[in-house]
Amino acid sequence: MALVAGLGVLGTLQNALALAVLGSLAGFLAPLWLARAPGDPLVLFGYYALLNLGIFAIAWVRHWRLLDLLGFVATFAIATAWGVLDYSPRHYAVAQPFLALFFLLYLLIPILHARRRRAQEPPHRTDNRIDGSLVFGTPLVAFGLQAALLEGERLSLALCALGIALLYALLAGWLLRQPRTRPLGEAHAALALGFATLAIPLALSARVSAALFAVEGAALIWLGLRQHRLLPRLAGLALQLVAGLTLLGSLVFASGRDTLSPTPPSWPG
Repeated sequence: MALVAGLGVLGTLQNALALAVLGSLAGFLAPLWLARAPGDPLVLFGYYALLNLGIFAIAWVRHWRLLDLLGFVATFAIATAWGVLDYSPRHYAVAQPFLALFFLLYLLIPILHARRRRAQEPPHRTDNRIDGSLVFGTPLVAFGLQAALLEGERLSLALCALGIALLYALLAGWLLRQPRTRPLGEAHAALALGFATLAIPLALSARVSAALFAVEGAALIWLGLRQHRLLPRLAGLALQLVAGLTLLGSLVFASGRDTLSPTPPSWPG
């Protein structure tokens, strides 16, 4: 930890990305080199939490995309490998808080960079670039790991997806107020819509989900027509198609189930 922290501080002070990357890489690999058997997950993820907090602290003052991607890929790759090899339900109370912490850290890093870019750029210049790897990769990977932790409990996953949608909607409303952070706000709004849509089939039946998809698709088409934008209209048409396929699938499944169910015998008298 002393070596990793020293390299991180030196890299930040001297504006040397190579030192920071070297320190972080050594930090992520150290437990894999030293471990001889599965250890205490609280110690393991506590160590990685400190490492990621260091990367977050560097992101506060430096925009080093390579370092951010290294932390993101290494953290979630090691977490996934640990989940496949060593996770059991008794580890849930340890794994869940650390998953939430990792998700929040890599959710906030692109916002930090967008805010710094807004403060440093000239007023006449607008930079529409966003870090799609972190912006879209973080919620998708984190939700996949969350689904593994919950072991397919549909209602719990639906509530989780709804909570993520609410978080992204609040961030989108805040980011859309500033012209410089508007592209990032639009990405957060799209993620909020996606997770809200995902919560519907997880919580409700297929026919109710189809009805809600159809209503949501109609609303998006109306919004696209009102704002003269093609993307909302295409998204609305896609949701209408999903609604139709969902309804058709539920009808076919119900018909097949009725066909396969045995007819009760009729008794005389």
